[in-house]
Amino acid sequence: MRVAFQGEVGAYSHEAILRHYGPAAQPLPCRSFAAVFEQISAGQADRGLVPIENSLTGSIYPVYDLLAQQPLAIVGEVTLPIEHALLGLPGSTLAQIRRVYSHPQALGQCQRFLRELPLEALAHYDTAGAARWVAQVGDPANAAIAGRLAAERYGLEILASGIATSPRNTTRFFLLASRPEQRSGGPGPFKTSLLIETADRPGALYHALGCFVRQGVNLTKLESRPLGTQNWRYRFYLDLEGHADDPPVAQALEELRAEVLSLRLLGSYPRAADSGSGHQC
Repeated sequence: MRVAFQGEVGAYSHEAILRHYGPAAQPLPCRSFAAVFEQISAGQADRGLVPIENSLTGSIYPVYDLLAQQPLAIVGEVTLPIEHALLGLPGSTLAQIRRVYSHPQALGQCQRFLRELPLEALAHYDTAGAARWVAQVGDPANAAIAGRLAAERYGLEILASGIATSPRNTTRFFLLASRPEQRSGGPGPFKTSLLIETADRPGALYHALGCFVRQGVNLTKLESRPLGTQNWRYRFYLDLEGHADDPPVAQALEELRAEVLSLRLLGSYPRAADSGSGHQC
């Protein structure tokens, strides 16, 4: 299984691949989220894994926009507890650190730790890439925020662990493929994701969401993103409980098609054990 991901070997996305597929998976590092989508579309990767939201810093908007632009299918989700650590050169101490490099999301998730020391936070395109750069430069005043896997990969020491502002820091990832998969794994639980565009009239979104209320289908997420073709016009991204083949979901989607300008089913997939289910939207 060739699995493309954004970042370098040792990144949290790499860790999520190992958690889901095991060591037999072949990770394919990519410089950007767009490159992950391109690898799948070109047949260079069997799957792609991309982060879609973090429990502290929220949605990953570039991925939402790529989902709307690219004809790929969501075939699964993975949740990963994120255990940020401050990584430095072997033999360095916390007192020596002046600059910390990491992905902006990771820096945002560790704001309290960075303020308390205080340390200069500098953005890097990837957590594991930041760790590799710190190891290559060899300046004991530099450190990276990344995970244990990155520390092991690039020969760095953990100077501080558990540095995220919240101990419940978790990232949710989507597994992507070039086409949808057949339903498997028994009755579920499943989730379904879709994109809709509503008409520009009062109550359009209200009437669209009413389709799920009437069928007793629970929405777990609602996100809006600019269309890009007209100012102040939006498309809506929805996550809901259940498979598109389940009678209540299928009936709700049939009703929804009559209420919206466009509807695209992104995929129905097995729900991860800790993916924000149980609350209602």
